[in-house]
Amino acid sequence: MDPATASTTVLVPPLDAQRIQTERGSIAYWELAPRVYMTEVRGFMTRDMAQLIIERAEPLYARGGRIHGFHNWLGMDNYESVCRVDLTAWILGHREQSTLHIGLRSRMVAMGVAVANLALGSLIQIYNEPKQLEAGLISVLKTK
Repeated sequence: MDPATASTTVLVPPLDAQRIQTERGSIAYWELAPRVYMTEVRGFMTRDMAQLIIERAEPLYARGGRIHGFHNWLGMDNYESVCRVDLTAWILGHREQSTLHIGLRSRMVAMGVAVANLALGSLIQIYNEPKQLEAGLISVLKTK
């Protein structure tokens, strides 16, 4: 495993995480608390992967309160542009309830997240290292 993209233990998807695997990439989605979810994307994100996030996280918003989304995208290289469009439009509908934390390294992914963050009014907290993302996650979980 490449130490530059290695996840710390709390960032590793559990065996029962919802997953999609393609020849170009993969996603895992899981919930850590009633209002905290996490994704891990490696390689190339497809629209089906973005839709998985929306479909699985949408019911959390019905619970009320603030929803915390943590996204370990440190291993994501690129994505279909429609992913950014779909995810941004979805979060705009839940902006007042959402807190987003995204770990990333790819310049292409960073550009897309920056564009989304502009549309969302700087809602996204960006991390460039697994330890930073982990610290943010642990901080939120301590309050849940």
